[in-house]
Amino acid sequence: MKNSRILYIFGACAGLAVLAFILLTTNAAILVNWTIERGVQGGVASQDISPTRFELIFCGTGTPQFFPDRSQPCLGVIAAGKFFLFDAGQNASRQLNATASPFTKLETVFLTHLHSDHMSGVADVLHSSWLMGRQHDVSVVGPPGTQQLLDGIHQGYSNDIEERQRVLGVEYLETTVKLGQAREVIIDNEEAVVVYDADGLVVEAFRVDHPDWPYAYGYRITFGGKTVVVSGDTKYTPAIANHAQGTDMLIHEAVNLDMMEQIASALREFGGPVDPDRLALISAVHTPTLEVARVAKEANVETLVLTHLIPPIPANFVAEQHYSSGMDEIFQGELVMARDGLHITLIE
Repeated sequence: MKNSRILYIFGACAGLAVLAFILLTTNAAILVNWTIERGVQGGVASQDISPTRFELIFCGTGTPQFFPDRSQPCLGVIAAGKFFLFDAGQNASRQLNATASPFTKLETVFLTHLHSDHMSGVADVLHSSWLMGRQHDVSVVGPPGTQQLLDGIHQGYSNDIEERQRVLGVEYLETTVKLGQAREVIIDNEEAVVVYDADGLVVEAFRVDHPDWPYAYGYRITFGGKTVVVSGDTKYTPAIANHAQGTDMLIHEAVNLDMMEQIASALREFGGPVDPDRLALISAVHTPTLEVARVAKEANVETLVLTHLIPPIPANFVAEQHYSSGMDEIFQGELVMARDGLHITLIE
């Protein structure tokens, strides 16, 4: 009797286990299918842009240094029913997908300068947006050297594109549709130059001061009565305040000198592959946090957004408060510490 009871219990448990496995497998399949369908629906919906919408997507707020919380510089802008990029560092495509950006509506990539962390993701952005369904031409606007960058991208990706067209039968017009065409801009004075003007959106480029780069630009973006200025990489220069005067938002790079000195001191004490004196050189070609606050005050902007944070810091309140310490004593407007994935909507 005892053995029979044990066998009965064992059989019942085995039956329940089989039933649980069947239910789990069935539910897992349902869950996976639901996730796939939702993903497709979300992806399709993200490509549908209102012609009046003006939105910023921070797809990279870090530096050349790898840091888990912050990718290399990248800013997405939705305006006039299209999608634009201002710089595209490494990991740009991944971040744009993660933020449900309207990749297939990519119209123009604007480069501030040609440091690797601002353009190392351009090739993948152009290629991925084409693979995802973009069927129109894309311009890459930037300083002298932009044409050379695009020539290299075209050459490097030629075998890949030929194979994909042969196998998939994808024939989207000319090669420039797949990988973009360059438009170099040369600015030799302090005046802003209009580099895009269509459907109510105006983008102007102006020179900034990023030592050893003869041509480094900031951008002024105007749409629907709102204006945003992007500093690009620069040390303190009156040009930023001049071109950002009275605007709604200034997006500015920053370096925290105290943190950089702490890192240099640690390197001197413990050693490492990086020369600690090199950090001072890096700091000298960027704008210290307190000077960024002064620029924002001089420009009388409503909102100041810090990005391209040097050194990169964790995306949490404590680290960001420490990084921006003292800035609120100079600039009385709204101060925002950008994080990867941050969306700011100026016009719905």
